[in-house]
Amino acid sequence: MTFYQELQLNQAGSKSYVASFKKPKDKFVHILIYILKIFLNIAFSTAVIVFSGLIFGFENCVAGLVLLLGILVFRFTDLDIHATHSLGAIYLIFAIFAICPKVAHLVPTGCDLLIHSGSILLIVILACHNVGWCNHCTLILSYLLLYGSDVSGISYLCRVICLLVGATLTALVLYRNRKKTEFKCGFKNLFTDFKISNERTRWQIKIALCVSGALFLATLIGVSKPAWAGIAAMSVTIPQGTTPMRVESRIRANVIGCILLFFASIILPSVLWGYIGIIGGIGAAFCGKYEGQTAWNSLSALAAATSVLGVKRALAFRILNNIFGALFAFMFGKIIDRILLAINNLIENRKKATPQ
Repeated sequence: MTFYQELQLNQAGSKSYVASFKKPKDKFVHILIYILKIFLNIAFSTAVIVFSGLIFGFENCVAGLVLLLGILVFRFTDLDIHATHSLGAIYLIFAIFAICPKVAHLVPTGCDLLIHSGSILLIVILACHNVGWCNHCTLILSYLLLYGSDVSGISYLCRVICLLVGATLTALVLYRNRKKTEFKCGFKNLFTDFKISNERTRWQIKIALCVSGALFLATLIGVSKPAWAGIAAMSVTIPQGTTPMRVESRIRANVIGCILLFFASIILPSVLWGYIGIIGGIGAAFCGKYEGQTAWNSLSALAAATSVLGVKRALAFRILNNIFGALFAFMFGKIIDRILLAINNLIENRKKATPQ
């Protein structure tokens, strides 16, 4: 494997490649390459976000982050449909990003629940035909970040343009990497395969309702940063099934992230607080397990929120939203599972009872 090819590996690939070497000297060399790759990724990510802020306004750095996530994720994944069909699906997903979070802020209370649930359901239908790619983690996160960072006027117009650029770059990256790959499915199959008898479909409905429900209730209660509750609900509602262990890991990881920020705010002078988010990104890049990544990502999110909420309120709302979102998704998800299975059994029984 060449040096360039090694830099292109994802986190799991890099760790596996390093582990394949037996000699300490060889292992050390490739650990250094792994570390270099992480710092190059962080430098690239920071440059993209700052550059997008300079062009589209720093209130639209979130849109720059969404652009970046799209490029990075679809270097390695796909939509499980023909590459040419994927182009339209990517533009449709980014159109949802551009329109629906904004509309949800404008409609009366209650209508926003319909906007969120419909938007998230359409996103997972378009992007999660192959649930193994876990595209929902990035795309639902992007939707929630955009909702949690609303803008208006000329700033909103700049956001739309930024997301259009993001859609174009993401589509080009996906097409370049998958144009020679043969797929059995096309765009139409994303919807024809949407059947209540399909376990993937039931999960898609469940995650849309759990995330939108958590986001709606957190907004209704009036807590700050309700998008955090939606992210927590998304994080624990996985295709393999939401388990108490997953919920516990989510809550514990965010408590650890809050502890890290608390001590960082005491130890570091205020002029260095801006680097806490970068530290969180580096920590997450080195972690291969869910709980560790969540803790470091929590530190990054908290670092960004302290400038608006202050340290104490940011810590309080981070823990509150994550406990609420994770527990809500766990309990409500169990109810949805039973309802969807009951509907599926009813349909199957009617089919069997209907004369052929």
